[in-house]
Amino acid sequence: MRVGDRAFPIYRAAMPYTLTVILFMVAGMLSACSQPPTRLPLTSTPAPTKVTIGVVANTADGGIFVAEDRGYFKDEGIDLEVQRFQTLVDMVAPLTSGQLQIASGALAASLFNAAARGVAIRVVADKGQTPSPEWDYQALVIRKDLIESGSVTEYRDLKDLRLVTSGRGNSTEVVLATALSKGGLTLQDVNFGQMGFSDMVAAFASKSIDGGIVVEPFVSRVVSDGTGVRWKSTLDVLGRNEQVGAIVYGEQFAANQDLARRWMTAYIRGVREYNDAFGPPKKGHDDVVRILTQNTTVTDPAIYEQMRPAGLDPDGRLDMRSIEADVKYYVESGQVTSTPDLSRLIDTSFQQFAVQTLGPYKSR
Repeated sequence: MRVGDRAFPIYRAAMPYTLTVILFMVAGMLSACSQPPTRLPLTSTPAPTKVTIGVVANTADGGIFVAEDRGYFKDEGIDLEVQRFQTLVDMVAPLTSGQLQIASGALAASLFNAAARGVAIRVVADKGQTPSPEWDYQALVIRKDLIESGSVTEYRDLKDLRLVTSGRGNSTEVVLATALSKGGLTLQDVNFGQMGFSDMVAAFASKSIDGGIVVEPFVSRVVSDGTGVRWKSTLDVLGRNEQVGAIVYGEQFAANQDLARRWMTAYIRGVREYNDAFGPPKKGHDDVVRILTQNTTVTDPAIYEQMRPAGLDPDGRLDMRSIEADVKYYVESGQVTSTPDLSRLIDTSFQQFAVQTLGPYKSR
């Protein structure tokens, strides 16, 4: 006990010193907390990741160009490089080789054939459709004199006419073939040919064609020239929406899920501004028109007041019913030799991620 008796007084004597030390330490900590935090100097910001996309630079690419102009890709750490092509089909080879990471254009039979052969591509989001009359930017146009004379009043009157599409095995052929079928006709019952949309304008004027499937702004141009009539819209012919174009990822790009998701998020932001501009709100309409005149083949602002804009789903959703119907046509017409597995070709996970991140679209 003597040892214990000696120890106890020593412990008690040490307490005032210990408490003093503790109080100084606490005071120092509180003082430090009251001061603004010291910010370490930033190191160099990582350079944006370069992503190269192929486009045909038509108005249906509007979502891409709006997102780029607004800086939405930069917000996602992406440096977007745009390369122009004639068709989506022309982009498949550079897409699979890695020269392009993304392609944007019209779906076609050759794309589905490539997928059936195992070419590593993924259709990931909408890039042009005809969901309602105000967004139906594709039509069956017939020469005005044939309408006024009464030569063409019904689908069966299309027999033996010189009718054109922009190419074989794409949505324009699907629409024309369907229109002919409504009159009990096939492509073999007309003088069927292919022609670029810009060439169709002159061909209507010279009467070297009788009609064709035309897209905006060329529909409005032919109508304003007085040489053709918007006879039937895509909705009239098909009775449904038509999925004309799509965003396509290369397999390597899709495998980088974080980057692929960030790109899609920026794109959907641009698409939504496009919808605000051309839909009922008309929010930022003139500025979006400015962006399109600077980046697409439609360079005259006045044309945008006449034409029907391409439909771009504000959430980037693809119309699967339309895609399945088109593939069925291509298979039946012998243009797609082996039906592709659409569940492997089409991947909506990136579009869904973007919508979850941004929330559902609300017109402003």
